[in-house]
Amino acid sequence: MKKTLYFLLLLVCACVLGVVIANSASGSFAWLGWSRGISLSPSTFSTDIISLTFGFGLSISVAQVICIAVSIYIYIKTVGKVCADGK
Repeated sequence: MKKTLYFLLLLVCACVLGVVIANSASGSFAWLGWSRGISLSPSTFSTDIISLTFGFGLSISVAQVICIAVSIYIYIKTVGKVCADGK
């Protein structure tokens, strides 16, 4: 359980840091802000009682991909030290 939470924490931090880097990248590092997105347009299921709307959107930048790869590497190298069994 600790390993999973540690991995998710690293991934969330990497995604947030990637967004910050992508938004602030300019000049010769503007390629870090290049992103591609996929989306599922919202569709609505409606009855007399309830109305549900479903939709999905995801956009990922080059900076986020790099940060995620670095976070996976950090996880592999540090998981034994951070999440020790207590032996």
